[in-house]
Amino acid sequence: MIQLFTSTLECKEYLKDKSDIGLVPTMGNLHDGHLSLLRTSIKNHKINIITIFVNPTQFAQGEDFNEYPRTLEEDISKIKMLDNVETKIVIFAPASPSEIYPHELSLLKATGPTQSMEGALRPDHFDGVVTVVKRLFDITNPKTAYFGKKDYQQYKVIESMVKTQSLPVRIVGLPTLRDENGLALSSRNNYLSKKEKLDALYLYKSLVQIKNAILARSSYMDVQNQIKELLTDNRFNYIEVCKQDDLSQVDELKGEIVILGNMKIGEIKILDNIEVSIS
Repeated sequence: MIQLFTSTLECKEYLKDKSDIGLVPTMGNLHDGHLSLLRTSIKNHKINIITIFVNPTQFAQGEDFNEYPRTLEEDISKIKMLDNVETKIVIFAPASPSEIYPHELSLLKATGPTQSMEGALRPDHFDGVVTVVKRLFDITNPKTAYFGKKDYQQYKVIESMVKTQSLPVRIVGLPTLRDENGLALSSRNNYLSKKEKLDALYLYKSLVQIKNAILARSSYMDVQNQIKELLTDNRFNYIEVCKQDDLSQVDELKGEIVILGNMKIGEIKILDNIEVSIS
């Protein structure tokens, strides 16, 4: 059974006596990556909420807030294809930002790995992210919230927010889904032409190159030199090799590692990452 709410009051009223809730926060324009998060939630919870809200606080001036694809009817149709008679699916699609931010807005300060990579490219972006996620937690009171690891830094910042705020929510990160060519699924891929999607694969292939070098036991210096060579292509905004747990930079290539990259294709910045485990 599917319930649709566009009002925070109605959503909270419906959920007030409910428990065992799984939450999937999204900005809509759903793809198979989003739907895989919802499928996982359905396996684990009696009540499953997917939020569809293009959050203004995480967009900087000049970014694509107004152009971001809003496809609620299509999103609902995709969710209906997943409908499971044994579980309840709630779609919370606030009718306006005032449903999420009814009072004067005060941004929550993000903690954790906020200064490097996306934090350096988009100052205050993560403040907007944790602000909306905290509001969604307050409204829906989930037991577990599911996030895709494609936005790996965001996932870690949200983990940090939950710990800092002592929130009773379990954060689960799920693997990135890719298309048949290997491109990480993203709503912003809709902005790319067919040729640009092929060009965008260079980011993934570059991260695979670094992964293979690490697995081949290349030295730390050799890997850094490979990254420097890749970064001579000015389409790259960054490639970083970090520890998975806190995204601090590694000084030796062992343990649980993640390689993260950001690349500009046309006017669109795309993200990707690959996890590596090496003893």
